[in-house]
Amino acid sequence: HHSSRKDKPFLAVNCAAIPEALFESELFGHERGAFTGAERTHIGKFERCHGGTLFFDEIGEMPLSTQAKLLRALQYGELERVGGSQTLKVDVRIIAATHKNLENAVEEGRFREDLYWRLKIISIQLPPLRERGEDIPALVEYFVRRFGEEYQAPIRRIDDGALAKLQSHAWPGNVRELENTMRRAILLSSGDVILEEHIKFDSSRHDIPREDMGEPCWARIEKALDAIIPDLMEVCHTKIHESIIDQ
Repeated sequence: HHSSRKDKPFLAVNCAAIPEALFESELFGHERGAFTGAERTHIGKFERCHGGTLFFDEIGEMPLSTQAKLLRALQYGELERVGGSQTLKVDVRIIAATHKNLENAVEEGRFREDLYWRLKIISIQLPPLRERGEDIPALVEYFVRRFGEEYQAPIRRIDDGALAKLQSHAWPGNVRELENTMRRAILLSSGDVILEEHIKFDSSRHDIPREDMGEPCWARIEKALDAIIPDLMEVCHTKIHESIIDQ
């Protein structure tokens, strides 16, 4: 928002979601006829981000073969499309994120050391949510506003007891778990205040009783649905009743 690139393209690459065979084409593009199925020239994300920012999410999942080509693009600002012979100049800022320990990955030969040091200019360590409970009220306020608008719910605030319940949770799923919890609370709330009873945490493998650990996945899903559907039905019934009264 504050750099000279703020008006330039910003693209994200989910390194965990791209098949290894398509990685090079996705980043650097390919020429028509470069391989079977390449019926037209494809412009890769590096070219599309010229002058802007490319965000590599879960860069620890990037294949070693692609890491070498990425290093050259970062080091010299040059790339070639797959099947092409022309060297293209690119000016792209890189931001990378990972949940893995890249130092260990380097030692185990799963991540290139030269790329690791090329990326490690400014590092930001983000602690898990359980270690930064002071962030929870601000995150909750954001999710209440966001989901209240999304579902057109008249939520004004969250009860102190509900907030205390959120702050005492261990959050094994971090912010994504908090996001899901708040989305569920908005859906379950029939008034304008989120109460403690509306805060229901996701069941994780750590929360499943030992005798249920061998149950099939669908059996556990059915149990979870059985627990939440009555609440949803009650909310729907209440809102239909209120609508009839208003009419």
